Amino acid sequence: MKATHEIIADFDAIAGALAQRPARRKLVPAERALLRHVPPAARSALDVGCGDGVVARALARRGLRVRAVDISPQMIALARAHTPPDLDVHYSVGDFMTEALPAGTFDVVVTLNVVHHVLLSEAVARLVELTAPGGTLLIQDVVTRGVLRYLFANVAGVIQNRLRLFLKPHSRSRAVAKLYERHGRGETYLTPAEAEDVYGRLLPGARIRHHVDWRYSAVWVRPAAT
Repeated sequence: MKATHEIIADFDAIAGALAQRPARRKLVPAERALLRHVPPAARSALDVGCGDGVVARALARRGLRVRAVDISPQMIALARAHTPPDLDVHYSVGDFMTEALPAGTFDVVVTLNVVHHVLLSEAVARLVELTAPGGTLLIQDVVTRGVLRYLFANVAGVIQNRLRLFLKPHSRSRAVAKLYERHGRGETYLTPAEAEDVYGRLLPGARIRHHVDWRYSAVWVRPAAT
């Protein structure tokens, strides 16, 4: 697990490279699949680790009031620059584990590719705390599939990625790809089986879905207050 200052430096650098590219508007398939679980009646959302703000903007376009937080100052600067003023998104620099966020008030709490950076049990407990009673918690993160049992899933992931690059060859620059690759060195991720086991314990009743592009999603609804 990387130190906080290393994570900030990595994503500040990635933000600098992304700033040289047009803002991403379209979600990748795994992101679209996750946001399908946003309840139609939801009015407020918290995007934890918002990065360049693509998910926060997608939520705001649905009419939600969005609070978006990220530990990287440069990512927040980029997200603000890419967000039209008519979208109801409030960005702030901070660590969601310690930031003074209003507990139990967000209809939707969403986080993508963040929880592997912190102790998972503590991260999930904090995300639950931030979710309103009756609200929906959406977690998506990276998995590792390095054994033979995941061969077909890995082949499908490679085909999907190559097809995406073929159809949109300029969707990600080589500089951005290299920075993400450098950031990922030395990181550890759950396997699909480990994800199902750990979320079965941390979020009983959560629905787990696995995506071909090396991600899993956990969808959980906090019980309503009685």
